[in-house]
Amino acid sequence: MTDSQRAIRGLVVVPVYNEAANLPPVIARLKSRIPISNLLFVDDGSSDGSRDVLQREGVRYLRHPINLGYEEALRTGMREVMLGDYDYVVYFDADGQHQLPDLLKIIQVYETEDFDLIQGSRNLGERMLRPSLRSIGTWAFSRLTTLFAGVEITDATCGLKLISRRFIPVALMLPTEDMHAELIVGLARCGARVREEKITVVPREAGESMYHFGKALLYPPKTLICLVGELLFCRQLRKTLDQRALRGQGKP
Repeated sequence: MTDSQRAIRGLVVVPVYNEAANLPPVIARLKSRIPISNLLFVDDGSSDGSRDVLQREGVRYLRHPINLGYEEALRTGMREVMLGDYDYVVYFDADGQHQLPDLLKIIQVYETEDFDLIQGSRNLGERMLRPSLRSIGTWAFSRLTTLFAGVEITDATCGLKLISRRFIPVALMLPTEDMHAELIVGLARCGARVREEKITVVPREAGESMYHFGKALLYPPKTLICLVGELLFCRQLRKTLDQRALRGQGKP
C-alpha cells in the first residue's frame, strides 16, 4: 500500500484535569464513533478520581504525575502523534461542552481539503448579542490574532482544533501560553494553511473552568509576550528554511 492509498489516521486527544463527573458521557460519545486506537486521554495530574474513571472505562490514557497545565497536556498529545503512525492530532475537551458532530466535521474537512490547522469557532457568523467580560476578551484576542496571523479569526480561544502532523514539530517549538491565539499566529506565520470551522458548545454540567480569576487576569499580558516572541521566532525559522532551500538548489 502506497502513502497515497493509506487511510488518513488521526489521534483524538482529550486533556483531562479534574473532570471525573463529566468523563463518562464524553467517553461514551467518543467511543461510539472513534476507534479506541485513535483515542488518547491525557490526565494532567487530576486529584478528583479522573484516573479511576479512565481505567474503569478502558480507554488509553497517559498521566502527568503533577498538574503541569493545559498547554503541557496538548504537547503530550502531539508527541504521541509523532511517535505513532498518525497524520494529525485533534483536541476535544473533557468537560462535555464540545459536540461529537463538530469533531467529525473538522476531521472530514481535513480529509477532503489541504489545511494544516482547522480551528473551531463558536463565533463564526454570529453577533455578540450579550457582551460579557469573557466574550469581549475573546473578541479582542481574535482581532489581534487576525492582525498578527494574516488570517481572519473569530474565535482564538476555542479548544477544539486539528493540527496536521507536518506542523506539529513547529507547534512544539513555539513559545506559547495556552496554545490558543499564540498557536494560530505561530503556525500561520510559519506557512501553515489555517481555516475556521463553525462549532457549537453547551454549558458544562459539573466542575469548574480552568480559567479562574487569577489565570484570566494574567492571560492577556502573558499571551501578548508570547505573540511578540512568535513573530521573531517565525521570522528566523522561515529565514533558516529559505537558506536551506537555496543550498539545496545549488547541489548537483
